[in-house]
Amino acid sequence: MGEIKSTLDLVLERTKHLSQSKEEKQAQKQKDIENRLNGMLQKYQDGMLSIGQLQRKYEAFRTELQLTDHGALADQVIHRLDPELDNPALFEVLEHCCRMDYAGLAEVINEYRASCQTAAQSRMKPMKERLERDYLISGSAVVPNLASDEQWHWEVQKLRSGYEDKISREKVNLLGEDNQF
Repeated sequence: MGEIKSTLDLVLERTKHLSQSKEEKQAQKQKDIENRLNGMLQKYQDGMLSIGQLQRKYEAFRTELQLTDHGALADQVIHRLDPELDNPALFEVLEHCCRMDYAGLAEVINEYRASCQTAAQSRMKPMKERLERDYLISGSAVVPNLASDEQWHWEVQKLRSGYEDKISREKVNLLGEDNQF
């Protein structure tokens, strides 16, 4: 009677002659580093880690893998930055863990947000006037729904595309010329 083999035994038997090249091993190591850093960052952003705890975990991680610079963490943080969202927690990581001066990037993001705020106020005025004129709805409590306005979406998209180059330049300045967005 034949021997019954598990699926794992069959897989191991069929793949025992396969091995990874140096490039594949390096790519796998890089992917593992990115995944672990992303996990740490996500826990920090979710409030499961304080900045001090993140720093200690990150320094232990750097020691374990003998990382000589902060490039991998900085890269992960900078890719998470979004001018539409609140970024203070990520800026805190850049400052405390990566020891980077993010002032230029923060300034461009703040400039973008101020432009969006100004554009929103400008767009709300004709929307309020239309509500009053067409539907007789008026008053200080009336707040037009910008999210449902196609012209507003177009304006935001135009604003964002105008700032994307500036934001990308600042990100490259932080990471160095090797990284492109």
